[in-house]
Amino acid sequence: MKKYIWIIALIAMGTFNSCQDFLDERQVSNLTQDYYNDQNGLESLINGLYVFARIKHEWDASGSRLTQAETDAYMSSSPAWARVEIGTYGNDLSNVAGNVFNYLGNANAAYAPMGAYPHINNCNLALDVIENGKPGVFGTDQAFANQRKAEVLFLRSWAFYLVSNQLGDIPLLLTPRRQDDGIYHYPKASLEAVYKQIIEDVRFAYENLPTNAPRGRITKWAAGHFLAKLYLNRAQAAEFANSGDESLRMLFKGTNPTDLEQSIQIATEVISGAGGLAPDYSTLFDPSVSETNPHPEVLWSAQFDTNIGLNGRFGGNRSVNYHVGNYTEQSGVNRSMAYGRPFGTFKPTDFGYDNFKDKMHDSRYAKTFQHEYIGNMAGNSTSFTWTAPTAAWWNANKPADQPEVKAGDRRVQNGRRALIYLENDKENALDSMEVMSQPYQFMVRWVRSSKTGNYYYRLFINGANMGLATQLAPYLAVKKYVDPSRGGSTDESNFNSEAGTRDAILMRLAETHLIRAEAYGRKGDYAAALDDINILRQRAAFKGGENRPAPIVEWYPEARELNASERQTPFAASGDSYNTIMVTQNHFTPGTPEATREGYIPSVTTKADMFVHFIYNEKNREFLAEGIMWEDLHNAGILFERVMHHNQMASNRTGLWPSATNTAGGNGQNGNGKGQLQKHHTFRMWPFNYLVQLTDENGDPLDPSARSAYQNPGY
Repeated sequence: MKKYIWIIALIAMGTFNSCQDFLDERQVSNLTQDYYNDQNGLESLINGLYVFARIKHEWDASGSRLTQAETDAYMSSSPAWARVEIGTYGNDLSNVAGNVFNYLGNANAAYAPMGAYPHINNCNLALDVIENGKPGVFGTDQAFANQRKAEVLFLRSWAFYLVSNQLGDIPLLLTPRRQDDGIYHYPKASLEAVYKQIIEDVRFAYENLPTNAPRGRITKWAAGHFLAKLYLNRAQAAEFANSGDESLRMLFKGTNPTDLEQSIQIATEVISGAGGLAPDYSTLFDPSVSETNPHPEVLWSAQFDTNIGLNGRFGGNRSVNYHVGNYTEQSGVNRSMAYGRPFGTFKPTDFGYDNFKDKMHDSRYAKTFQHEYIGNMAGNSTSFTWTAPTAAWWNANKPADQPEVKAGDRRVQNGRRALIYLENDKENALDSMEVMSQPYQFMVRWVRSSKTGNYYYRLFINGANMGLATQLAPYLAVKKYVDPSRGGSTDESNFNSEAGTRDAILMRLAETHLIRAEAYGRKGDYAAALDDINILRQRAAFKGGENRPAPIVEWYPEARELNASERQTPFAASGDSYNTIMVTQNHFTPGTPEATREGYIPSVTTKADMFVHFIYNEKNREFLAEGIMWEDLHNAGILFERVMHHNQMASNRTGLWPSATNTAGGNGQNGNGKGQLQKHHTFRMWPFNYLVQLTDENGDPLDPSARSAYQNPGY
């Protein structure tokens, strides 16, 4: 095992021959390191570094598990993960520790070690050759050499950033290791030292990168976005230096009185130069647009390809598999390329749905989720059937233009609605008989029996409890990753393929606006902050003639806000809804109706604190499931409190949620939290498999007390 610790990984080489296939992955472990000492070899090494951009989207046993869940708005769909139990977080063989070990860098079969530190070592090798070898054009063209150095420094800094988000103080390795000498002495540097280094390096990148580059390659604007975020992160934690809360004190990254000004200045330069937001939020995630003509709003994305042989050992963008629940169970819907593979790994929390406060007017709710599925099984339908009571109800209450039905017939007809969702609250519970008597599956959060008055939470069509962690049951799923070219083509026979081909967004300009907004607000300039927030709201508003999804208008109680024409098919907006969703200071001013509606956690009582939490409510609306929210909430120091108040599966608090009649099985809705999240869980543990490989400076293994001292508090 030791030979895999952070030794040079001779990994994927390639060139930027096109916008899609620049990561031409070839195993080159048979090459000697002399290969990198000429211009072509060094170029290949630098190009190969971009493989690490995929870390968040390759494999749920590595990056995505650590960056998607468990947050206030997004969670794992299986109870064992979502509950944050001791067996998941607290012992040496836990799943999370395994994820962290893979994240740091681990070998897999015949492949070179992958993960953050093998990548960092490759960066250090490239920097050494750039600065000391200077082969070919690297020695004759300083501007070119600086540009390539800037890319490498950015990519190394991004790895340090990702790892420090998880672990806090980390080894800050800045020189290449070319051979295994049996000494694995990796003392940790403080988070303050890590941030000082990466801010310096990313500033160099910002000053030396071009404004335009081949797709997937780092530009000045991506570096500026990252730099503005680093300044903001350091400013966020400045007040935690002497905190009595250890989990907050560990976030301290140093102090600099100009950090907020620097964040604003750099973000402003990026916003002015990058090209603006995409006019339509949905096109950012529509593969027919994003894969052929990505908007400049996307500042950086991890590259994948329809030539799946180029996508590495994990088969491409695996995130295409992780965000879709099981829409196939008795629904009359077969797996299809258009709907995605229903692995059901991650899902929104109830707060994740409810945080969209303006479902009728903020189009992000309509455009983030797959609200409706259409039957596609023809005569082979596995749809559930009409029972005598449900058929009788339908025949007595159906619209005049709909046919009567009889018990025993399949409910879902090919080419017609098969499955829809309603995320309602208990006060707006629907009659259970009405819900269970539709000619499609109707997944409703709250129903009420008109006979008994009992309230039921998330019943399946057969009356079974789906519970809080729905696992592979149907749930209103994020559609941002749906990939109609899974497996390498649009052939419907690929419907079971896990090999995603879509590029994965890592940074986009909408976040730059919210970075600047938060920096302005932390300085007390709320007017400037609102300008940035409302730029996103202007884009989010429904535009005249834009159709709302039918289930939203037909079933959500908020549809009463619409005028009569908007409630008629095809449910087109009659005008721009921006004035309805425009944000004012009332949204974060204590005592106002707008602030009350925003639903701040009880500990947030001042305008300054409400503003910060509003920013993260807005980030959840804009970036749900895009893999940045765990890190952002963590760095802001608000992850624990928001998870404990909003994520029922991870929280151990009682009485915060409405209770239902169906509480059986330990996973039902009884109003109480089901989890065991503790403050120290906001930093991950150092894996035992990592700790036992460490040595002192002489190569002697660390004893148990030294390993314990290295470990993060609480583990």
